[in-house]
Parts: sequence; C-alpha cells; structure tokens
Amino acid sequence: MKYKTVILEQKNGTAVLTLNRPDKLNAVNMEMRSEILGILDDLEKDPGVKVLIVTGAGRGFCAGADINEFAEGARDPELQDRVNKALMVMAKAYYEFEKPVIGAINGVSAGDGSQWTLAFDINIASEKARFGWPATYLGIL
Repeated sequence: MKYKTVILEQKNGTAVLTLNRPDKLNAVNMEMRSEILGILDDLEKDPGVKVLIVTGAGRGFCAGADINEFAEGARDPELQDRVNKALMVMAKAYYEFEKPVIGAINGVSAGDGSQWTLAFDINIASEKARFGWPATYLGIL
C-alpha cells in the first residue's frame, strides 16, 4: 500500500516504518497519525512480522506534533479536540504493540518523537540524535 507520510518496508520478518515528512523534520500531522495507527493494527495481525523498526527520513527522527495543526485548532475547537486525543493515542499504541519495537533515532526527537521513544522496547540513537520536550517551554503539558 502507498502512504503519503510514511514508508513501510517488510523483509524477513522485519517491518521498517519510516516517517516521511523530512521537510518538516517528520512532524506528525493527523494524516501521519492515522496512517501509523492503521499500519500498527495491520502489522500486529501479520504473523510474518516479528519486529518493527521506526525511524525518520532526512536529518530528523520526529520533531513532534505539527504545530500548524495547533494554530488551526485554535480557530476550530473540534479539530483541536481531535488533535489532543490523537496525541494521547499514539504513544499508547506503540506501547501496547505486541511485538518488539525498535527506535532507530537518527536526529531530532522532540515532543511526540521523544514520547514515542519512551514507549519503544529498545532505542538505538545515532551520534546526531537529540531529545527534547518543547511542550514544557510552551506550557502545554
């Protein structure tokens, strides 16, 4: 299946999920969340998949939530509610995934990205990996 915001590759029992919005440091928008949740559901049911590796395209792993959606949400309370609920669902989905999840952290990991790494079973970080929690500076935790 073709996705807009991620790349999924499978080989020899290993699924590699690559966040693919490198121009935005793989910031997570609603479309990416939806694609990832569907992929996790499908991979969990697939007996041929033994392990999942999550990484990011380009120079970042995941810069967190796409803040453009927060700006849109300020004008649309229904959208803001959906974004807030989606933020809570993602880390839980990774945490509850019944197969091992390995984070291949190749650069900036902030917000959602850092939160997800806490839910992964193992993280392997490159020397360029950086972890951060920008929401603390914005007062939105």
